[in-house]
Amino acid sequence: MATIVVMYTLKRSEDGTLEGPINKSVYASYAPKRHAVAIARRYADKRGFVKGDNKLVQMVTDGDNDLACYIEEFFPSAIHTIDVFHVMEYLWEAGGSIHKEGSDELTEWIETQKEALYDERISEIIAEIDWHLSLLPKTGPGVKGRRERLEKVRKYLDKRIEKMNYKCLLEQDLEISSGMVEGAVKNVIAKRFDDGGKRWIKERAEALLQLRCIEINDDWDAFISFVHDRTKKQAQQSLKIPMLRTKEPADLPTYGLV
Repeated sequence: MATIVVMYTLKRSEDGTLEGPINKSVYASYAPKRHAVAIARRYADKRGFVKGDNKLVQMVTDGDNDLACYIEEFFPSAIHTIDVFHVMEYLWEAGGSIHKEGSDELTEWIETQKEALYDERISEIIAEIDWHLSLLPKTGPGVKGRRERLEKVRKYLDKRIEKMNYKCLLEQDLEISSGMVEGAVKNVIAKRFDDGGKRWIKERAEALLQLRCIEINDDWDAFISFVHDRTKKQAQQSLKIPMLRTKEPADLPTYGLV
């Protein structure tokens, strides 16, 4: 699975709200996740958000444990936020283990938990799940699956409480969702890689994925000029026409891995 990073800056207006996105860039790779976060660090440095300064940097993810570790390494002072809609998916999973699907009770339960979520009362949601866990019998049809789902959601929430401060973020006009990343998944990957009958290996897909990012970022003309100039220089030095196509795929990128 590819890791996709959408990077942009926001500008604080006179009334205190944030305007943007400005200078949006999309990067995607099939390399290990650490590589993608290292690339984000490089982009941030180029934009003047260097490591150790006091500029505000926010990272929004789906709560992936590996990404959390790499963000702590490369962006130790950044605000790390869990996408609120991803959290809601977990709450729906928990609610479906408590109430019947499609019932009014389920809808009411979700609305109550959503209100608590946006009000940063995560501990109340966890206590609610604990209460329902205590009511479940030890045995019975479907009990094991319901208990496992509730325990999974409880663990997910409890581990990420400090990253779900949505009320505070909204007051600061900061992001609480990763909608731009979801859009990038469709535009960068789905439109080119997900057609029926296509089969890919990561090493071959990587080159095409990078070309998609170049196109999406409107850097195509600059890329073609770069390839032309480098190819011309290689031809002059070797007195041979270099081949742009190769029989063997290149290795996945390793920036930030060594």
